[in-house]
Amino acid sequence: MEIEEKFLPRTTLDLTGHEGAEQLFLDAFNAGKIHHAWMITGPKGVGKATLAYKMARFLLNNKPEEDQGPGLFGDAPEKMVPTSMDTASDSPASRQITAGSNADLLVIERTEDPKTGKIRNNILVDDVRRINDFFHKTSTNGGWRIAIVDTADEMNRNAANAILKILEEPPVNSILIILAHAPGKLLPTIKSRCRMLPLKPLKSVKVKEILHQRFPQMEDNVIDGYVALSNGSPGYAISLIDHEGLKLYREMLELLSTMPNIKVPLMHKFAGAITTQKSGDMFSLFSEMLSQFISRMVRHVSYLNSNHTHNIREALSEEFKLMEELGAIIPLDQWAELWEKISEKMKATDLLNMDRKQTVIDILNMINTALKKS
Repeated sequence: MEIEEKFLPRTTLDLTGHEGAEQLFLDAFNAGKIHHAWMITGPKGVGKATLAYKMARFLLNNKPEEDQGPGLFGDAPEKMVPTSMDTASDSPASRQITAGSNADLLVIERTEDPKTGKIRNNILVDDVRRINDFFHKTSTNGGWRIAIVDTADEMNRNAANAILKILEEPPVNSILIILAHAPGKLLPTIKSRCRMLPLKPLKSVKVKEILHQRFPQMEDNVIDGYVALSNGSPGYAISLIDHEGLKLYREMLELLSTMPNIKVPLMHKFAGAITTQKSGDMFSLFSEMLSQFISRMVRHVSYLNSNHTHNIREALSEEFKLMEELGAIIPLDQWAELWEKISEKMKATDLLNMDRKQTVIDILNMINTALKKS
């Protein structure tokens, strides 16, 4: 899903909640031990891309250290040691990064398929090979050459092998920054050649603080709903707000509340509304929200009648009540199986370009049937 331009990672100068990762990178730079490859990991929307661009800004504003020899009286010039990764927003390098025009920064993302006009599902080997050519060119300012891969999870096998070759023979003064949502799925040889920067989900209070800053007119209870659905990822929460995710979530819960006797006309209306050409990414958002609801439900219900408490916050009133009702009809392990089937159905729909409206109907019927059979 695309986020409004002003919230793009390359235009965002402030990064909240990841001071530890910033300090680790800064310490490596100041020690003269900057690694040639960094892998930033963490859930979607937690701030990985924002940190990557902040690292790029910092490096392009701080050229590699050179041996300048002794000073006029035989003493070495004093080295300036930066105490923060913050950089001036009006520096040439920063302005160029914000505009997406810095010649020493290459960003590798999924590209458009000229045959379909749609963004591909994977990063291809030809996309990755651009990095090798880029790294072997001279920096325009005599400094670093930086490439960001956003994200490694989207690389196909050939692209992953191409990345590995780049990691094996890194050129001087080149930095590769790789983003990964699920690093466990990547080749161990890729991870072993990178310095890891794991980012954890932010606490709810931090996410709420960020949302209040960006949406000061939004009511507090609405902000709380988006915080609950964010999973500690402010970027994801912003994307949900941009797509009126709470409204979609409410409509989905209303449908689920009619099960196991789902209202067929309402189901068809809902499926049609989120799969029109004008609806944009609503189909993908529905997929994410349904998966999240099932996951939240399994966690919430599993804690009932136990001595433990969970940290799940109710996104909408009556949400927990619905979870408890549905969770009591069929066992939680059966819900987990439904979650897997739904995920596979969604992936097949995108891969095979299947009818999205029918997919939504099939998935809702799948859940309704499982509940009715109990």
